[in-house]
This record gives sequence, structure tokens and C-alpha cells, in this order.
Amino acid sequence: MRNKIIAGFLSTALLLIPLAAHANEAVHLNGKLVDGRVYMPLRAAGAQIGAVTTWNQKTQTAIVNKDGKVLEVKLGEFVKMFDNRVYVQFREFNETFFEQDHIVWHPTDLVASSEHITVDLGTLDNEQAFKLVEPLFSKHSDTKEYFKQGKENLHYGLSIAYSGTDKALVTVSTGQKDKYGRYINIYSYKVNVSRYSSGWKVVSYNYTKTEIPDWVYS
Repeated sequence: MRNKIIAGFLSTALLLIPLAAHANEAVHLNGKLVDGRVYMPLRAAGAQIGAVTTWNQKTQTAIVNKDGKVLEVKLGEFVKMFDNRVYVQFREFNETFFEQDHIVWHPTDLVASSEHITVDLGTLDNEQAFKLVEPLFSKHSDTKEYFKQGKENLHYGLSIAYSGTDKALVTVSTGQKDKYGRYINIYSYKVNVSRYSSGWKVVSYNYTKTEIPDWVYS
């Protein structure tokens, strides 16, 4: 039982440890989700895999060429234009240039990925998410004074879990340390946010404080 309790405290504290950046050679692009299909910017995708992309304005056709493999697409039902940029379906692009790759969908991250390409469909970045949560800090005496030192001095963990494209759970956890640098209190906010025409808004939240006793470190 004692080991389970310690594991629970440590799993909470681990939220505060910055994740090391892992080397990832996959192409990373921001995409769009339209009618359940994942689209990504064609020219940017072509450039990142070393392909040559040409555009025929008259026929509204784009051609991507790499190592003898050719993808030719024309604006229509499955090729979109956003902000004057041509977007193509991720699956079609992937099957043309990396036919052995399998696409995996990560719903809580709003990410589609293969071995060579990752397409991020999330519209809420970490900085935006923190700004949504930050006003809540002053609502609790435990964190009101603590957070006055400014976020640049905070050690905090932040995660975003999507539920569809317009709803997400933002979790922010930070902690108070003793003179030995050990966490003695963990403060966590779990915030439900929704996206409206005016932007992302807080719908509800839950605040918890976890006290870590001395014997955990003994």
C-alpha cells in the first residue's frame, strides 16, 4: 500500500518535469480537418521531403515530383484552398511518396502521423492554453501569492487533451519546493475549454492541492 501511495505522489510530481526533446526526423506540418479528412499544405509538404512542386494557374493543378514519383492534384472536392495555399489529403500524399507507411490517428492530440510525416490539427497551443488557465490562479489562496512571482519563474507542466476539434481538457500542474528542492505541495488545475467564434473560452475547471509528506522522500 505504501508503495502505491508513493507512486501516486510521484506520478503527480512527474507532471512538473520538463520532457526532453527527442530527435524526430519526421516532417511536421499544421493541417486542417475537413469532413473527417486530414489535409496538409501541399507546397510545404513537398519542400520538406525534397520534392519539386509546380502550380498551373490555368488548370488549377499542382504537380509534386520526387525521385520519379509524381502526385498531380487539381482543386476540387478532395483538394482545398485555404489562405491562398493548396491543401491535399494527407493519405493521398503519403501513399504516393511513402506507400509502405501506415497512418495513425491520435484523437486526444488531434494528430495524424506516419513514419515520415506528422500533421497537427490542434488549434490551441501551449501559450494560449496557459493564458486561459492563468486567471484561475488568483481564485485560490494556495496559489494566489505563489503565482505572483510570474510564469517565467514557474516550473510547471501543461498538457492538452482534445475531445473533438472544439473541446479540450487543459491540465496545468506546478509545485512548491522546500529548501532541499523537494516538492512539498502540488497544485493542479484541470480546465475544460471550448472554442467559439470569438475564440477559446473556459467552461469549467477543477482545482486540487496535493501535499507530499516527508516520508515519501525517506
